[in-house]
Amino acid sequence: MIPARNAANWLGECLKSVFDQNPREVIVIDGCSTDSTVQIARSYGARVISDKGRGLPAARMLGARAAHADLVALIDADVVVPAGVLANLVEEFEAGGFDGLQFGLVSEPDGAGYWGAALAWHHNHSRVRSWFGVSATLMRRSVLLEAGFDESFRSGEDIELRIRLEDGGYRIGVSPTTFVRHRFADTFGYARDQWLQDGAGLARTMYKHPGRAGWLVLLPLLATARGVLLSLATAPRYLPYWAGFLVYNYGAFSSTLLRLPKQGLSLGGNAVWLAAARITPMAAGLVFWALAALMIPPDRLGLASAVVSATMLTVQLGMLGVGPATLTLLPAQPDQGRNLIPASVGAVSFSSLLTGAGVVVVTYFLGSGVGTAWKDPVMSAGFFAAALLASVAYQLDHIAVAQARADRALTRSLVQAACQLITLAACLLAGYRAPAAIVVAVATGALASVLLGLHQLRRTETTPDWTQLSWREAAKVWGPGLRQHALMLADRAPGYVLPLVVAAALNTSAAAAWYLVWMLASAIFFVPQSAGYSLQTAIAADTSDSRFSSRAGLIRRALKMSLLLTALAGVLLLAAGSLLLPLLGSGYASAWVLLPVLVPALMLTCVTQVYYGVCRSAGRLAESTVVAIAAFVVSVAPAPAVAQRYGLVGVSVLWLASQLATAVVAAARLHHFSQEHRLAPAKHKVERTSGSRAHGVPAP
Repeated sequence: MIPARNAANWLGECLKSVFDQNPREVIVIDGCSTDSTVQIARSYGARVISDKGRGLPAARMLGARAAHADLVALIDADVVVPAGVLANLVEEFEAGGFDGLQFGLVSEPDGAGYWGAALAWHHNHSRVRSWFGVSATLMRRSVLLEAGFDESFRSGEDIELRIRLEDGGYRIGVSPTTFVRHRFADTFGYARDQWLQDGAGLARTMYKHPGRAGWLVLLPLLATARGVLLSLATAPRYLPYWAGFLVYNYGAFSSTLLRLPKQGLSLGGNAVWLAAARITPMAAGLVFWALAALMIPPDRLGLASAVVSATMLTVQLGMLGVGPATLTLLPAQPDQGRNLIPASVGAVSFSSLLTGAGVVVVTYFLGSGVGTAWKDPVMSAGFFAAALLASVAYQLDHIAVAQARADRALTRSLVQAACQLITLAACLLAGYRAPAAIVVAVATGALASVLLGLHQLRRTETTPDWTQLSWREAAKVWGPGLRQHALMLADRAPGYVLPLVVAAALNTSAAAAWYLVWMLASAIFFVPQSAGYSLQTAIAADTSDSRFSSRAGLIRRALKMSLLLTALAGVLLLAAGSLLLPLLGSGYASAWVLLPVLVPALMLTCVTQVYYGVCRSAGRLAESTVVAIAAFVVSVAPAPAVAQRYGLVGVSVLWLASQLATAVVAAARLHHFSQEHRLAPAKHKVERTSGSRAHGVPAP
């Protein structure tokens, strides 16, 4: 089965190599070619059918349905099959009991220029070579018909199919001994098309399989990082290729997400998309702060990091619980939020500006640390802009979740991270290396996120009525929000307060090192936090059963999942920190010793976040708030004295001790909850579901 569209340059050699293998039949599926593709196919004796322009996945399925053999070989027109290798692959296929087995691919350029050589070099040195794909693959026809390509895809269908085949328990692989030639056209347009298809396919795959979102969204970035390192070591001429690869991949990724269907996501899918939207900017933030650390002196960077921490603290203080209240109130609105959405945005805008003014006044009179920043008018203006815009962006995230469209939050996070990084790079290239450059970059990224969020709201069926802003509507979200605000604030505040404490108690250089390490650790913190929110959702779904019979099992599963993923992330954090921090200078390299202290503390937060999730779902806000406030006091109150006496290591150990004490209390309460509601285990029927073929979204 050979799908082909305008492939006249390659098809003849491909068909000759295929017919030399003596297959039972050869089917060419034409994609409405305008060149001599069809004539070439018929001249070799191939059976030609048309997919009527429906795309590559549909073409392959059309060929599978038309085939007569039990085994089918999917061969792309840019592949040449050496003599005898198909028989070798069939033998390997049968001996290994495979359902799908890909030829090994040896890529080559179809010309002597740059872009074909770069594409071939990429694929020959990439981990993709060991991933099951369908450009030259042998499959059981029954398996292909049963699993099938998602015909709503136009590219990237091989990754999506591989996920479903792996989840379905099929045996698939890539031959380590049997190879075919795989050719790339030698033009920039061809390379750009490859990048755009990759990005669009990843977006659709992530939309359909939100459980893989974290890995899929980082895949182009990880591939670029690996490719750049290999290029620097062996082939520096390919560095421009990786710039195009990254830009066009994420460009297509973002634009595809914006065009995806408008119906809501499933509950679990919504939660996973939100977690990805939180983790993505943290990962991008590592690149942002690494660039800043390389170009800005530590004392200036420390001051900027303290101001950014003050900005994030202002956001958390200024939200006043409006975000969580929106999650409850918005779905119940008879007008679908036409009035509530503007009211909630107006509420957080006002409260964030008021809170920002309070933060400036308090820190100004303290004098040292961040208080010195307000003497710079650019820094002050950047702070207020960043606090206001970040608060609105954060509220737009909650609105997207309430509308069951957390994928929009991820799209805005990607745009925000990109604009933030571009702004910083532009400031540095222009020679502006003041601390205010970082704050201005943060504000610019938040502005891009807000503008995109407002555009997303305009594209929904419910267009907010911004002319109806009123205090009465604002009170609807302020009232319920304040009841949950204390728990959220006490839980998150140490992360924003400790950099300010370090800057005031030690110096801004120490604050820069602390903030960078804390940024690394914070990316992992979203794993246990997401587990807590997921458990809250799961328990809430079971509250219709007054026996709470599955609570103990839900708690155990949440703890196991959180501990396992956090431990894995912690190992990666230690490895990444040991490689990244020394590159930024000796002042940052010495801060690596903090990570072995912070990682165990992050493991302990798994227990605490699950406990908070149970309390939120059971209405035990007073109890959990007291525990969170106690943890905040223990970790922050002694911090100035500890920092002055023991430095950053002392602050890390103090935070570890506070997390240990909190986790002990949380574990005891979780045990009590489990015992209190232990009844006969409920029997649940587990059914395998799949995403909608029409739209590529999880079934609700």
